[in-house]
Amino acid sequence: MQNLHVSIIGAGLGGLCLAQGLARAGIGVDVYERDARTDSRVQGYRLRIDATGQAALAYCLPPALNALFQQSCSAHDHPGAMLDARLQPLPQRAAGTWQLDDGAVPDRSAHRQTLREILLSGLGPRVHFDRKVIGLDAAGLHLDGLPVRTDTLVVAADGVHSVLRRQHLPQAQPEDTGTVTIFGVAPAGCLARNDLPADLQTGAGVVFGPGYALVLDAMQLPALPPLARQCAAGPLSDIPSYQYWAVIGERAAVLGTDAVLCDIDAAPHDAETGQRWQRAAKRLLAPVHPALAAMVAASDPAGIALKTVYSAPALPRWTQPGLTFLGDAVHAMSPAGGLGANTALADAQSLTTLLAQTRQGLPLGQALQRYDADLRQRGDAAVRQSALAAARIMGR
Repeated sequence: MQNLHVSIIGAGLGGLCLAQGLARAGIGVDVYERDARTDSRVQGYRLRIDATGQAALAYCLPPALNALFQQSCSAHDHPGAMLDARLQPLPQRAAGTWQLDDGAVPDRSAHRQTLREILLSGLGPRVHFDRKVIGLDAAGLHLDGLPVRTDTLVVAADGVHSVLRRQHLPQAQPEDTGTVTIFGVAPAGCLARNDLPADLQTGAGVVFGPGYALVLDAMQLPALPPLARQCAAGPLSDIPSYQYWAVIGERAAVLGTDAVLCDIDAAPHDAETGQRWQRAAKRLLAPVHPALAAMVAASDPAGIALKTVYSAPALPRWTQPGLTFLGDAVHAMSPAGGLGANTALADAQSLTTLLAQTRQGLPLGQALQRYDADLRQRGDAAVRQSALAAARIMGR
């Protein structure tokens, strides 16, 4: 099928990885993103990229960009300490999805914005920002401010609040799990030179409290290599090293009395809202160790965000021709297992592989059927694993 064109809705990590893979395969592709810029909102900081995610990036990216990804990750790649609220060892609480085995491909800690910029490199005019999807029907793909697009395969990669999933797969609406995550960044080294365990001062670790877990990672980011100047469509953002922290837990445990005072998803993201989440995290962590509360206090409130944790049901089938899905649009999951981004990247590798086969004669319908089956199996398994990881780290 020589004239296949793909329209990807959403320029997140999974959608951009797919775009890179399709471009390498010689398949026409355009990406439409509702945000005006890559930094329009706080989307997160540190990402754990496991062996599956690394394999997908190696498959879809040109070798030079994949090398740049590897070089851009934090200098350390071990999971660190597992501690209770008294900062005593608690290794049995590690989630089963975390890579603790030295004999396997180590997980990498990537900065989300840097990885996204790498994934944008070379795509140029194929990526269209500030373009909201309105819907898909028999007439074609409707995008805000653009003519109806016909004769294109549409991939909904637009996240947990996917417009196309709501339109064509409303029964796959993800459920509010009753948990939230607050995340932010503090200055590098802010946990050093105190009586915290060594791993927490300069590396990574998890502290398990009643109804919540605190994830820490001292992101030791290297200076951008000369390769970045050669490969990037524009200069990569210069991100200094930082202390990453994230609290995930039951809404009442994390937010206290604030849990019933707001619609989290409707709350604006600004410094005042960030200060609210900052106060909640400080209140939670001060009894564990004053250095942890000081770390939160040293974080810029404008960069502190809170997200509701959703979990998708088993993926049903859909009947809209010319449409498929990718990532959180159909398999939103708890971040506790660290599988969300990696599963989306694996989706991109799978769909790239099958669509590339259409150029050698595989009918598009068969390619999509095989992808949908793979997506359903992989996505449902990752959602289950993530739910188990969330229950485990919260002591349920």
